[in-house]
Amino acid sequence: MTLSELKALIGKGRMPTLEIHAFEGIIYLVKIITDVGETMLKKDDGDNQVFKSSTQAGIALADAGGTTACIVHQCAYDEVIGHEPCHAEDPSLRTPMDLRLLAGLG
Repeated sequence: MTLSELKALIGKGRMPTLEIHAFEGIIYLVKIITDVGETMLKKDDGDNQVFKSSTQAGIALADAGGTTACIVHQCAYDEVIGHEPCHAEDPSLRTPMDLRLLAGLG
């Protein structure tokens, strides 16, 4: 799904769940979750849309009409030191983002 497709979906009143996934603090990808399934935000050429910060991703989502998102932080530390991997359901690794605060900054 591209930003224009996301904007059209939101315009129809079908707000998906938006997740901004942070990888190594330098790569941010957006996962879009709808009642049909989930997909990554794509560029027009079909490649994943890559952002350089959570703020940059949030501004793009706000400009598409999004109101909230969740930043999902990866937790590799425990794996590096030999503990069990972190669970994705751990709420401490998820930070809510109010996209309404970023509207108009793009």
